[in-house]
Parts: sequence; C-alpha cells; structure tokens
Amino acid sequence: MMRILNSEFDLARLLPSDEELAIAFVPTNREIYRMLQACHKLKTVYIHPDTFKEFPCVGQTLLYMQKVELVVDGDVPKVLSAGGGEASKNQDATPPHPLAPVMAGR
Repeated sequence: MMRILNSEFDLARLLPSDEELAIAFVPTNREIYRMLQACHKLKTVYIHPDTFKEFPCVGQTLLYMQKVELVVDGDVPKVLSAGGGEASKNQDATPPHPLAPVMAGR
C-alpha cells in the first residue's frame, strides 16, 4: 500500500513495513534521511515533476545509495502553497473587503 506524505508532520506516521511513499511536499535532506530510517523496506518514492525540480540532489543520492527508486509522476499531488493555491491568487486580485485608512489619535 502506498502512503502519501502531505507535509513533514506525516513522517511520524511512517512504519518500518512501508515500501512505497508518495511525497506531496519538498523534503529536506534531513527529512529524506528520517524516511530512510523509519522505513526499512522502502523501495519506491513517487514525486510530482514540479516538486522534483526543488528536490535536493543530496537527497536523491541518499535514495540511490539505499537502492530506493525515485519515480517522477504527474499523478502525484503537488506541493500545497502556503496561501492555499488558487483561492489565494483570486483573493489577491480582489480583496474580500474594501481597504480603509487607519486613523490613530491621542
């Protein structure tokens, strides 16, 4: 069964028996190392092409050295932006309420 990691907080749920992971965020080298430590039987890691562009080279080397296959697949979920994706873009274009000047008095 493939386990999907949406953020670094999902690393705590990993089991030693996990063989396939789908990563929906850009992991740091430390997080990749933690994945390898937690999943002793890890064989395959799936990642979205846009996320792969920011994937650290040292992390790729760590996976290669442990004989873990890194698969770049467009069906894997992308990184979720901090602003919430398309909703934040629309919000920036048209604010939900009119901006008013701030009055400060003594």
